Amino acid sequence: MQPKALEINEPIVLALVDAVTAWQAALEQTLSVSGLTYPKWLLLRAIHTGTFRRGLPLSTAVFMDVAQTERLLTELREEGWLAFEANGAPRIAASAAARLDRAGQGVKALHSVSVGQFNAEERVALTGLLHRMTGTLEDHAERHRRNAAWERSESSVVVPPEVSRAALRAVAA
Repeated sequence: MQPKALEINEPIVLALVDAVTAWQAALEQTLSVSGLTYPKWLLLRAIHTGTFRRGLPLSTAVFMDVAQTERLLTELREEGWLAFEANGAPRIAASAAARLDRAGQGVKALHSVSVGQFNAEERVALTGLLHRMTGTLEDHAERHRRNAAWERSESSVVVPPEVSRAALRAVAA
């Protein structure tokens, strides 16, 4: 059975958009106290956790290409957040460690405020619903990707991204 299409002003979607918009505004305000933006915060976190690799795009909540990360690295160095190793790898400057910790505490406080009014059962329910919505949206995006490939060339073979390279070579042969 095909689900019924909902109206463009579906209350659940509007409420979710409003909540995300409010949360982003509160996050930007929280980070601005430390002189940071959300992209700078994400880059600093990636550097701090060791997941950032210079010369590669950064895939976080906000995708950043190499040019953007390089620009942010320069800005963060000029603002005293970063120092660089001899090999060019960025690291949190010793003088910025306490500031980064305070910014992190502010973000943790924001997280507490944003979900503090929910009891444990509501948190579990909301988390489950949001994960389910995420899965549905990812499936939807994948279907659109396959349809777009098919529309470009009806004779094209659309291979799911999880297929191994050997299988891709076999399909190409």
